[in-house]
Amino acid sequence: MKFIAVLFFAFLCLILFMTNTGQQSFVLDIRNAIPNGDKVGHICMYGSLAFFANFAFRFRSFKFNHIAGKVFNQYGTLLVLLFSTIEEFSQIFIATRTFSLYDMAANLTGITLFTLLSLQLGKYSSRYNQRLLTSSTFRTTIKHPL
Repeated sequence: MKFIAVLFFAFLCLILFMTNTGQQSFVLDIRNAIPNGDKVGHICMYGSLAFFANFAFRFRSFKFNHIAGKVFNQYGTLLVLLFSTIEEFSQIFIATRTFSLYDMAANLTGITLFTLLSLQLGKYSSRYNQRLLTSSTFRTTIKHPL
């Protein structure tokens, strides 16, 4: 899964580079063909990156004691959130791009939804679920055979 996460991150960086330099790509053609394609693209791209990153980091997490911590405590999720925020603010300094709070909201929506999906699927993966099953978030779902 690490390979897929790195490959997807490289693909995302290529798309960002092409967009920042004003080049046309097939992703932009798809975006323009779909109603609200820009926001759908933000949700899918950053959400997918968070999904793959959580599996790549094997659901390693920080310990937060509040409600948002149950979603945003994953290393992968936090790294993608940081990357997407920096990338969006960098658009202020790039002539071919425009900064948008709506894009940031779409990024956050995708990251949140795909993180929740990765946490649910991770519980059923024998390779990745040990961290999830021992974390406090899912402790109540474990049934001991004693």
